[in-house]
Amino acid sequence: MAFPFRRKSSARKRATPPARLALYWFASFVLVGTVLLRLPWSHAAGGPGAGFSAALFTAVSAACVTGLSVVDVPATFNIFGQFIIAALLEMGGIGVMTFAHLGFRLFGRRASIAQQAALADSLFQSDAAREFGKSFRQIVKVTLCVQLVGALSLLVSALPRHLRDGDGFWRAAWAALFHSISAFCNGGFMVYPGALGGVSANIPFLAAILALITLGGLGHGVLVELSRLPALLGAKGRKPRLLSLNARVVLVTTAAVILAGIAGVWLFGAGAGVSRPGGAVFQVMSGRTAGFAIVPVANMPLPSLLIMIALMFIGGSPGSCAGGIKTTSLAIWIAGVRANLRNDSKANLFGYVIAPDLVSRARILMALTMLWNLAGIFVLVVLHPRERLETLIFEQISAFGTVGLSMDFTPRLTVLSRLWIMLSMFVGRLGPLSIALWMAPAAKLSINRPVGRVMVG
Repeated sequence: MAFPFRRKSSARKRATPPARLALYWFASFVLVGTVLLRLPWSHAAGGPGAGFSAALFTAVSAACVTGLSVVDVPATFNIFGQFIIAALLEMGGIGVMTFAHLGFRLFGRRASIAQQAALADSLFQSDAAREFGKSFRQIVKVTLCVQLVGALSLLVSALPRHLRDGDGFWRAAWAALFHSISAFCNGGFMVYPGALGGVSANIPFLAAILALITLGGLGHGVLVELSRLPALLGAKGRKPRLLSLNARVVLVTTAAVILAGIAGVWLFGAGAGVSRPGGAVFQVMSGRTAGFAIVPVANMPLPSLLIMIALMFIGGSPGSCAGGIKTTSLAIWIAGVRANLRNDSKANLFGYVIAPDLVSRARILMALTMLWNLAGIFVLVVLHPRERLETLIFEQISAFGTVGLSMDFTPRLTVLSRLWIMLSMFVGRLGPLSIALWMAPAAKLSINRPVGRVMVG
């Protein structure tokens, strides 16, 4: 006689863990992207071309929505090669948003006893497959709508420059679409020569880039809540709570981090050639997660570089395209520290008591990320003993935070240091998500069994 619960148990054992599934997701299209970027018809005519190492590094950087590159992208890759990079950015951004949104949604909701037992082993048990399809379609819809509006805004603001330079409408349209994808996915890749220096005076263009970066760094769940605000505000009668606790923590922490960063960079200087306050605003908002720059980062004063390193370490918000430890982790960690200083056993945020397991996870995540980056800095110092320490620290944090800014050091990476930076990009892209999912164990089943009596003697 076959027992159904045995078949279910064996199916659970065969299920692919979510963290490993995400790793397979990224590794698969990194390999495909490497092969395509290596092909001759991906390279620009008369350009330097890209060897296997450069193609692999570019594919990893694009899939991890980082933006670091060992080659000059517009000089190395033609339209087809740039399309491959844009596709990798899109899949990387949508992929991590999908896994994050689905994972935290399923682990954070109420489910049956059977579902709770299964979800710890795989995200695709019971009705989770239907949840995945629903979440994926919703995320794709929101992403494409935002990117389309962003591309149109960029096209309108940059079209006169393209027509003046003789590029033509379709070339301008492609540049607008590419930068819209790169900005929303917080990728930092550009097809304009010399970064964004050529459009540093185009305020509408830079404003559209910043809007896309900000929306891409908030997370899908927060974007959905913000999209429902007008309807909630216009509703009659008793109104429900407008924003969830997660959305409020994300928005307040994001605003606080950005404003503090702008104040610091404005005070110490955004870099040579940037004297306007708008330059500091762009450097901070873009450098926090995306990696676009209007001036070389190496020109920034050392205090401003340290501020940028801290911003890159924090990164964006959960379920978004951005990297870093995430704004919510920072808020929970600060709340835990504040509670300890007050000798309070409970951490509070916005009138809510934060669950002790979340405070513990934030502490562990903070410790692990610090240890990883300290190890990375040590590796880079050993491999590049003649480089300035701040340059190596900046490169490591930029890779881990999937930001993509560099103090002109990335092209000088050796084979070994390239491998380490690629690994840091992977850990920065998948590590925090994997740790969060691994630390969400299956709910322990607490069953009150009936008391039985048996005759004795």
